[in-house]
Amino acid sequence: MKKTIAFLLSTALFVSVVLSLTSCGGGVYENLTILESDCFESEAYGVAFRRGSDLAAALDEMFASDFADGTASRIAGDYGLSGSLPATFTAGSSSVTDTTDSDYVKGKGTLIVGVTVFDGMDYQDAEGNWIGFDADMANRFAAKLGVRAEFLEIEWDNKLTDLASKNIDCIWNGMTITPAVENACEVTGSYMQNGQVLVIKKGAFTSASELTGKQIAVEGGSAGYYQATEKLVGAKIKEVPAQTDALLEVSAGTSDACVVDYVLAKSLLRSE
Repeated sequence: MKKTIAFLLSTALFVSVVLSLTSCGGGVYENLTILESDCFESEAYGVAFRRGSDLAAALDEMFASDFADGTASRIAGDYGLSGSLPATFTAGSSSVTDTTDSDYVKGKGTLIVGVTVFDGMDYQDAEGNWIGFDADMANRFAAKLGVRAEFLEIEWDNKLTDLASKNIDCIWNGMTITPAVENACEVTGSYMQNGQVLVIKKGAFTSASELTGKQIAVEGGSAGYYQATEKLVGAKIKEVPAQTDALLEVSAGTSDACVVDYVLAKSLLRSE
């Protein structure tokens, strides 16, 4: 009971701090900045489908066409992401031709896309419609299949389980291509370049070396989690449900820094 009360009190305090940040005439993230001296290595984004699915190869074909005719660049430009696209698109290694999975998706009439709120990639407009580079491309792909894209928010740490159990049909959310993902799924080629960055309160730190013993917020199961545990030895890693939660932790002062996708940080911090 004492632990429950303590948790509720800490949660209430966190919420009150966030609300105060949004009601003081400034944005939630305006007190944050990217620690440019400590950006981690580059990464590549891909879309994952179930093992044995023919949809990865089909999406590679759409990507190749959209990169060649400028469609991908135009859509990326709508969200300020043109600079993150590779010069050319190279298909992934999947060569599955069995149509069982595409037949399944077409039969139910929906392509269920597993997402988290990721500004610039997958997020909702004022009317509740999912928009962003990934969302727009997912809608294009669903239309090519003759179905409707349905976006389902997932716990990122459970993404592979959700995919295998058919809770979702693909993971399309600025997902970093890793050996673990490639071993478990059919994955497209890389359609966007990214990296993990440290975000801090303005003026709080000058380098990652100052974060020993400090609390770092990360999205559970994300590339940021693995980068933080590997690079920030001696720091205290706190897992939260989403990258936006990690940013709010820092803004509210409940964590000292966070590790998030550069694409997300650039988009959110620019909009403040």
